[in-house]
Amino acid sequence: MNKLFNYLKFVSIFLIIELMLTFITSLLNLIGINSGITAIILLIGNLILFFTLTYINAFKLRKKGLIEGLLLGLIFIVLMFIIKIILFDNDFNISTIIYYAILIITSMLGGMLGVNKKSE
Repeated sequence: MNKLFNYLKFVSIFLIIELMLTFITSLLNLIGINSGITAIILLIGNLILFFTLTYINAFKLRKKGLIEGLLLGLIFIVLMFIIKIILFDNDFNISTIIYYAILIITSMLGGMLGVNKKSE
């Protein structure tokens, strides 16, 4: 039960930050910033978000960093995928697969580094 609560906490943090990041990039699009630049900003923001949240999760749990990073990253990806299907379009191509794979690798890296970080 404690592990489920932990995942729900990180999922809620993820959703709040992801909505804020999407809102900010949408505002940048509205004021005339190129959509390619905002896509890069969104990618970098998601990479930082995935890495940070899985790092903190693995640091708190102190075990199985790779698996915890993969599991939490997959939960985030599923949420992003469901939101994308519901709100936007459902085209699924190779660039989407690569995007999600990069995010999964980042979350696994965050989990591995978080579990190996020495507490002071």
